[in-house]
Amino acid sequence: MVEFSLDIVERIGELSPDGYVVYDYKSNIVEYANKAFSQLVNKEAHAGYSLQSLRDIVMEDDEFIKTCVRQLVKARVVSNIEARLKDNRFVAVEGYLLSDHQLMLIVRDITKSKEFLTYISDFGARKDAILDMVSHNLSGPLQLTNDLLNALDQTIRTQQYHTLEHHTQLIRQNTQHCIEIINSFLKEEHLASARIFVESVRFDALQKINVVIERMLAFDKEKQILLESAEDSLFVTSDDVKFFQVVHNVLSNAVKFTPARGVVRVVVDTSDDTFTVSVEDNGIGIPDPLQPHIFERNTAASRPGLKGEKSIGMGLFIVKELVTLMGGNVTFSSKENVGTSVVITLPKARFGVHH
Repeated sequence: MVEFSLDIVERIGELSPDGYVVYDYKSNIVEYANKAFSQLVNKEAHAGYSLQSLRDIVMEDDEFIKTCVRQLVKARVVSNIEARLKDNRFVAVEGYLLSDHQLMLIVRDITKSKEFLTYISDFGARKDAILDMVSHNLSGPLQLTNDLLNALDQTIRTQQYHTLEHHTQLIRQNTQHCIEIINSFLKEEHLASARIFVESVRFDALQKINVVIERMLAFDKEKQILLESAEDSLFVTSDDVKFFQVVHNVLSNAVKFTPARGVVRVVVDTSDDTFTVSVEDNGIGIPDPLQPHIFERNTAASRPGLKGEKSIGMGLFIVKELVTLMGGNVTFSSKENVGTSVVITLPKARFGVHH
């Protein structure tokens, strides 16, 4: 067996963000524990410490721990052992047999990854349930709309135009009912979305913003939406899906409260470590009494759009939640009948999975 110098392990341990522990499994005494391990277990661990005294932080029973140790002694290497701490965090443990009585453990906090995987699993189950509910709740109203359209066709064929207003009123009411059903589901999904964890990838922020603008203009050609940036591309490391959702929500709000032929400007600026996305409109602005409530959940500042678009009162609440998760901040300024500016500041690099 090749024996490792404890000095080498200590050098690696002091550089690593993971917890490193070397202990004598025969005497059950810690020979070395790095600072990362002490921080991970929220308990000071040092040479001479009894590993058994750390037992109260782990949920797993003694037999499970003894089995893992026996497996490590026999195989000399074990990996992907997961354990749950009593504060409900999860750790992954790799173990190496350094000598005939020394074990080295590398302990990594995997709580965020576990919770993310749990979310993905829950999301799949929730998606199936929502599809079933949407199908059930919308099939009746949509069938009614179809029947009303058939009645309209019959009315036109028989030239009984005095009944048209009645039919169109029923269609309008029925359509509003469908919209309310969809908004109810979207509200719940937005709430769940804000609780998930940020997964970092490399993407072009300007390209994402352009996609949002193109989609907005496809549905609202009466307004101008301008993107202003000194750069042709802006590659950042963050959650591209959450970034898209943030930009979409803020831009949607700006368009909704800007009159026809109005202008919405999206201005992107960068510094060494951060970048800002400012969405500025010349719309109706936010009245002073509503401004303190703009980022609240189910906000009292919720208002219908200029075309009567119904609000679920969650847009900017979700924006603030997601921007905070992504390590940034969001501010706004507004003057009634002049316009509103929302400024999102985000780090250019946000590595790993974060809460």
